[in-house]
Amino acid sequence: MMTINNTIWTVKDVLFWTSDYFTDKEISSPHLNAELLIAHVLECSRLDLYLKYDKPLTDNERDTIKQLIKKRITHYPLQYILGEVEFYGNKFAVEEGVLIPRPETEILIDSVLTYIHENPREEWKLLDIGTGSGNIPVSLSIILENENTKVSITAIDISENSLIVAKNNAAINNLDNITFVQSDLFEKIKDTFDCVISNPPYISENEFHKLPAEIKEYEPKEALLAKNNGLEFYERILQKANEFLTSDGVIFFEIGYTQKKGVTELAEQYTFKIIDSKKDYNDFDRVLILKKNT
Repeated sequence: MMTINNTIWTVKDVLFWTSDYFTDKEISSPHLNAELLIAHVLECSRLDLYLKYDKPLTDNERDTIKQLIKKRITHYPLQYILGEVEFYGNKFAVEEGVLIPRPETEILIDSVLTYIHENPREEWKLLDIGTGSGNIPVSLSIILENENTKVSITAIDISENSLIVAKNNAAINNLDNITFVQSDLFEKIKDTFDCVISNPPYISENEFHKLPAEIKEYEPKEALLAKNNGLEFYERILQKANEFLTSDGVIFFEIGYTQKKGVTELAEQYTFKIIDSKKDYNDFDRVLILKKNT
């Protein structure tokens, strides 16, 4: 680790030392990680670091950075260190026990928005299953309210801790049209909805062991793992979805990159059909849109 002793460490010195150290320790995106970590401690933006290049760090700042470097090289997620993550242009609070939102899930948001824009109605009722940090309902609510589209969203999760974080993310954005419910899937739901949206756990046991350390060792397993080769929650949702969808209601699923065939077969089994699919940034099938097969 960095030796501080009587050496004067500037922002530039610490930034490049940390970046090199993260490279040696095989931390992905080492320079970006260094920038974000140091900017977090100095309470400034990444851009401001370069405006403060020659600023000497205080003993307290160096000590804090040093402790966070030690934490990060264990592959403890940077997002948990920062206490936040950027998703769909907004900052979301995250902490241990809450799944960290991924860029791929922005495709799920895009898919829902496109459908709503193409099928205008007076008011939309949406159900988000497995809300985690609340990134899906909060993102949708911010955009739709800005467009003057009337929407009410029910967001459910089995995790009390996740719901506390999700409620906080909604409150930060002054949203009052999202109802948060602690529920095991549809267990405590009585309404019907125009759209059911879910990014459920879909990692199989075999895939889980191949995940990077910072995911499998620190993020909540219950938000990642699913039985039946990752298809467990798709089936559980499809078994009951008919009861909670309006007559022309649709389901939006985020899926694992190998799961389109399996989810399609489940959809057919439970009288749904795939009406559209969206690919992710790596050209893998990532979102499926389903409708009742009438």
